[in-house]
Amino acid sequence: MKSRYSLCKIALLSSISFISCYSNAASPAMPNVITIATQAWPPYQIENGDKQYGYAIEALECVMTSIKQDYRVEFVPWGRAQSGTALGTYDGFFSASKHTGRDEYAILSDTFIEQKWSFYLHKDSTLATDLNTLQTKAVFGSRKHSNTLFWLQDNGFKNIHKFNHVDDLVKLLVNRRIDAIMENEILFNNALYHADVKSDTFIKVDNIEKPLGVYFGKRFLNQYPSFLGKFNQATQQCRFSQDNNES
Repeated sequence: MKSRYSLCKIALLSSISFISCYSNAASPAMPNVITIATQAWPPYQIENGDKQYGYAIEALECVMTSIKQDYRVEFVPWGRAQSGTALGTYDGFFSASKHTGRDEYAILSDTFIEQKWSFYLHKDSTLATDLNTLQTKAVFGSRKHSNTLFWLQDNGFKNIHKFNHVDDLVKLLVNRRIDAIMENEILFNNALYHADVKSDTFIKVDNIEKPLGVYFGKRFLNQYPSFLGKFNQATQQCRFSQDNNES
């Protein structure tokens, strides 16, 4: 989204001229344009040429429109989105769920985008699906830099192999090169649809809900301390859930 122009006033103070600039797009307490990094993550975030769309893109647009805030979304590798926010290259990243490692350099907004995590095993798996067995005996696949990976690592899962995309995980699980994955239900079902794989190929075990929001960098929030409260208030009317989307 393009930013609105800025207005500048030239004044004289103690015989020294200075220029003060302010944006007509926001109050002095608000930024002119916010840069938020994201990854290609269908059906949440998709970039096709000059078009950006998806569940999360639309929810973010709803919030930013509500608070009249200009912004742009940049699609980059997920690891770079996070490290760039820590360094101040980006003002924030999304869609993201809470993790203590991310809390060191950024603050998560109120969550407003649905995410449910479930375990998936091949239907012919002979492994028990209790948590202890999955932790100690299952060979897992997980996406690099993802919060699903961090959760598995933090919760005592012993054998995890890292891959770039959920599409890789689906292929490996279909071919039984790995025993299990833990993945976002919407993301996993979307990958199955595009791979023309039936959902009954897998055993699904419900795990937890981990709703998504925007992680704003502490560097950015230190500069604009009133921004997060305004953003959070607007999320109440911009929530995405699969149930609402299908109604």
